[in-house]
Amino acid sequence: MISNQTNSGNKVEPIGRDLVFTAKALREAFEDAMARAGGSLGIWIVLNAISDEGFVSHRILASHAHVDGATITYHVDRAEKLGLVQREVDPDDRRVKRLRLTPEGTRVYKLLWTVAREFEARVMAGITDAEQARLRRTLAKLRANLAADEEPAHRKGTGAPPRV
Repeated sequence: MISNQTNSGNKVEPIGRDLVFTAKALREAFEDAMARAGGSLGIWIVLNAISDEGFVSHRILASHAHVDGATITYHVDRAEKLGLVQREVDPDDRRVKRLRLTPEGTRVYKLLWTVAREFEARVMAGITDAEQARLRRTLAKLRANLAADEEPAHRKGTGAPPRV
């Protein structure tokens, strides 16, 4: 049973608040780590997804990265200008452009992968493997619960609910 009271009788903040603020702090720290290595979160997302899949289309990349098409196009354009990815016509469907890492993209990906693993080690310091496994399972359950909900109002074009 979840209690809404602390031992002192004060109300406990909703856990969603803790999750949102923790996610924000993690994202900012991760972005800083990527920037110190000469990368960015957007570049990491593109390189990591392509590395996982080999050749990918924009649509598959956007789905893998959990972002919309316009956002992923911005990041891919930037990665292409930096010489990290190359667009190629899909031989099975000439309307589709596939993406692949260039040799420089592979080098930068390996560097950013190391940075990501070092960041994870720093964040997970003092948390046992069993606790990390439980955290991953719990986060997966949270995502599943969210996916089961209706599409959020802010994505339906109805705007945010009135503020109270």
